[in-house]
Amino acid sequence: MEENTTNEEDQQEAARLQARLRQQQVTNNDVSSQEYQRLPNVSIDKGKHKYVLISAKTPSGERQHFVVSKKGAAYHRDAAEPFVEALERCGYKSIDIQGGGRIHFDTQNKTINVYGYSYGFGLADHALSKSVIVQDPRFQDYDVTWSNEGY
Repeated sequence: MEENTTNEEDQQEAARLQARLRQQQVTNNDVSSQEYQRLPNVSIDKGKHKYVLISAKTPSGERQHFVVSKKGAAYHRDAAEPFVEALERCGYKSIDIQGGGRIHFDTQNKTINVYGYSYGFGLADHALSKSVIVQDPRFQDYDVTWSNEGY
């Protein structure tokens, strides 16, 4: 698998996405509970991919964290953007991409390794990402580890 790194255009797109999300936090309107649909906190594809840690608020003000990877994402933004759009459609507010890295999800060995960083979004809190993953019942029998090493 080719290990793409970011480029200037991707960094600009990541910055635009973050600026748009910050602006929405200022101009958010209330969302009725009828429009709200809860999304899973962990959405990761099998294999080794770029991942992002995202936080968002439900209409009731509850803060949720999401660990998201996407197979084939050349840049962290490619993993973040579709999930951010899903959060917006489902009624979440105050969406914030808190950083990124890499995730290796090995279903055969039942391991998940979180590591590295994102040029576009910065270093995610991998300990928090691990916590989000281990709280998901789908991954209760997985060995989940993290490290700030590597890219």
